[in-house]
Amino acid sequence: MDRRVKILFSSAVFFFSFLAGNAQQVRDSIPATGFLFQLSYAAQLPAGDLAKRFGFNSNVGGGVAYKTKSNWQFGAEFYYLFGNIIHETGIFDTIATSTGNLIANDGNYPGISFFERGFDIQLSAGKLFPVSKNLNSGILVKFSAGYIQHHINIEIPSDWTPQVANDYLQGYDRLTAGVCITEFVGYQYISKKLYLCFFGGFEFTQGFTKSLRYDFDLKSQNTTMRYDLLNSIRVGWMLPLLQEHKLKFYTY
Repeated sequence: MDRRVKILFSSAVFFFSFLAGNAQQVRDSIPATGFLFQLSYAAQLPAGDLAKRFGFNSNVGGGVAYKTKSNWQFGAEFYYLFGNIIHETGIFDTIATSTGNLIANDGNYPGISFFERGFDIQLSAGKLFPVSKNLNSGILVKFSAGYIQHHINIEIPSDWTPQVANDYLQGYDRLTAGVCITEFVGYQYISKKLYLCFFGGFEFTQGFTKSLRYDFDLKSQNTTMRYDLLNSIRVGWMLPLLQEHKLKFYTY
């Protein structure tokens, strides 16, 4: 397992333990209703067809959800994904030298950088299952559906490489998009102190995508349906705008 993933997994375990410990307060509460504004980060490992193109990537974004008195949550989310590990090779083979380099106008090899870029936007529905006297915190199970898009971002000094300048670059960036679904299971904690409103858990995304480009190196458009997977650990902070709940404290 990648060292970064081990560190993130250990952090997630500590995070859940901390939240569970804080949730064990001897108090009674009434489930509150209102909006939850969220910001989060996810460490993601691609699988399926996506793993053939990209490696480990990051995902940041946010959303808003409405929490009902029965602890259902309905929302919308937008996430931006990015990384610098590219597994797919040979993109410029048809215009490159035998060593895989392009030749610029000045006769030199231009510096070329490859990055992963993309985003997804989804609508979600979830249910919170309290595990303590705090009825606004507990295990959160959520399902989402929406649209995902990703491509290889190629950074190159186009002024000196007209063969990949401007629109020509689109024939090599592997722009891909389609519908996606996501499952999340984790822990959500809401307290009356705003800085103690967090969530974290495991997230799994399945994308049913297709290429949107005519690939110059393949001299065709790949019309094969792709199965793009992302396995994630997500942690985030929330700003709740909820109706006040009544609390009863017990002393022994």
